[in-house]
This record gives sequence, C-alpha cells and structure tokens, in this order.
Amino acid sequence: MSGKNFKSGIDGLLQASTSGKKESDKEKKKILKEIKKGVKATYYYDAIQLDKIKAIAYYDRKPIGKVIEEALEEYIQSYKNLAKAQKLKR
Repeated sequence: MSGKNFKSGIDGLLQASTSGKKESDKEKKKILKEIKKGVKATYYYDAIQLDKIKAIAYYDRKPIGKVIEEALEEYIQSYKNLAKAQKLKR
C-alpha cells in the first residue's frame, strides 16, 4: 500500500486561497488610496477651538477631520483673493 502525500495538496490549496486574498487586499488598499487622495499633515489647534470642533463632530456624528475639512472648504470657497494667492505661491 503506497502512502499518499496529502500535505502538498492541502498546502497548495491553502496557498492558492491566501494568495488570492493578498491580491484582493492589495487591490482594496489601492482603490481606497485612490479615492482618499489625502495628504497627512499635523497642525496645532487652540484647545478651546478644538473642543468646539469635537462638540460639532459629536453632534453631527462626523469624524473630527471631516468637520475640519468642511470648514476649510467653506473658507476657501469664500476667500476673495484665492487666484492672486495661488499666483504668488508659485
């Protein structure tokens, strides 16, 4: 009676399933990165302002970063000299 080697068969199956998972995880990360397109930056805020931002975020059930992003976008949209500022920056 010859002994069959099932180990390579099982390992082969496991490797095939995990390699497919790694590819899908990589694809998901790539898609999320493309969607996010954000730049990580560190800023210091006044403690009182930050406390108010946290309260707004909690009340609206939004992440703090989203509240700050929306406030910045509103400020940028209302800024009258944006075109001039962008030219000077270059």
